[in-house]
Amino acid sequence: MQSGQQHARPGAAGADQLRLLVEAVEDYAIFLLDPDGRVVSWNAGAERIKGYTAEEILGQHLSRFYEPDDIAAGLPAAILARAAADGRYQGRGWRVRKDGRRFYAQVTLTALFDGHGRLTGYAKITQDVTAELEAERARRDHEYQLAEAQRVAKLGSFEWRLASDQVTWSAELCRILGIDPEACHGTLDGLLRRVHPEDRAGVAATLRRAAAEGTSFRMQARILRPTGEQRVLSSWGEVARDDQGRPSRLLGVCQDVTDWRQREEQLIEAQAQAELSRRLQSGLLPSLSPPDPALALCTRYRPGHERALLGADFFDALRLADGTVALLIGDVAGHGPAEAALGVALRAAWRALVLTGHGPADLLDGLDMVLACNRQSGERFATVCCCWVSPGHDRVTVALAGHPPPLLARAGRVEVVEVPSGPALGILDRPYPWEAGELEVGDGWTLLCYTDGLVEGRSAPGAVDRFGIDALVEEAAGLFGAGAGLEDVLDRLLDVVHEANGGDLSDDLAILCLSRRPADPPIPERRPDA
Repeated sequence: MQSGQQHARPGAAGADQLRLLVEAVEDYAIFLLDPDGRVVSWNAGAERIKGYTAEEILGQHLSRFYEPDDIAAGLPAAILARAAADGRYQGRGWRVRKDGRRFYAQVTLTALFDGHGRLTGYAKITQDVTAELEAERARRDHEYQLAEAQRVAKLGSFEWRLASDQVTWSAELCRILGIDPEACHGTLDGLLRRVHPEDRAGVAATLRRAAAEGTSFRMQARILRPTGEQRVLSSWGEVARDDQGRPSRLLGVCQDVTDWRQREEQLIEAQAQAELSRRLQSGLLPSLSPPDPALALCTRYRPGHERALLGADFFDALRLADGTVALLIGDVAGHGPAEAALGVALRAAWRALVLTGHGPADLLDGLDMVLACNRQSGERFATVCCCWVSPGHDRVTVALAGHPPPLLARAGRVEVVEVPSGPALGILDRPYPWEAGELEVGDGWTLLCYTDGLVEGRSAPGAVDRFGIDALVEEAAGLFGAGAGLEDVLDRLLDVVHEANGGDLSDDLAILCLSRRPADPPIPERRPDA
């Protein structure tokens, strides 16, 4: 029995199904244009992407989707002409939605022809690829930021694909290696050729062992740039595994630590130099205790403004078996370890000569010979002041070799000790008849010995004149006359000299001060009452 229902023709049914399919697609804008570029069909995807309903857009020209600048440049008409001529046009560009917002579109425009080859219209497929563009832009930004971070940190990277033995390197690693980024690929052996020959075997063994065992690695090695320049790289990394858990790639990071290593070596050298300076300084300026309970001993030392340079001022004090107290203060010309070592040698020789009973002339002659034997330059010289305080503490012997004379404070007065002065040690290449002076100092007195840094500063800020010994005598007299204690006198003298100079002194200075307080008057004997 024949059905009364009329069946649709197969071709018509297929066309209807295709139309329904196209209309239902939402991820792509699929629509038709007439030969003039006007919209004649519209699907759900076109409405979603472009924002127009079918009623709003049908009959409108293709140029409605373009930016004003593109319309003014004739881009819509050019695209239609290109598709008509070539049969198809594909491209990407910015388009405009109904609400004015832009989106980035992937466009395919296909020309449609009838059986006689006449243009009947166009089929257009548009995909919104804005998210893809932004993802690509973010990826490029990330790569740029990573490259910048690697450049700033001098941090490069490489990847070794174990199956193919292919190695690729980052642009920063290429820069570190000093080669063209276009050449930053090759085999592991190619990478190893960049390593210093003395380090190459160790680097190869470390990388191959990590790849074979699937373990991480860390190492430091030298590389050679094509120019022959040597750099030091610190490298570390790990092995990535495939789906079967087998090692497949070795990922490594390399950092150029050459500058850091050099700074580290400089720091170690500076620390060693500082330790040497500390030891030499302690050899020049030991901590001294009063050599006799009846005497007060104070010292001061101030480095000059060239604090990085080791000074060569020195002092010492000894008490001999017979009760004699020996004092030494001196200054080697110049600054630095060699000068400081010479000062240490002179101080040690002074101790030996004093303890073996040598008098002033023999002592200075011996120090002169020690300097001549130990100095590295024939122009190096030193000045010294040697003093001996008698066991009764009432007589002082002073011997000078080119050194400023000490000051003597007693009975409310301060004066320069007037004794013979010979040349500085190391000045003459022949023996010199050194002399010493002896003075009676009485019961209460203070002997202030110092190096020339105390009197060679400016007399006032910006002045050309030196502070000088006369000004030192005047300041010391005022302080002692005011009844200041010994420690306060020394501190105030340093402040005065510092203020007069307008800041730190150019030269080091040292002070060695020995004082005997006057004996208390005897208490009268009290007679019994009658």
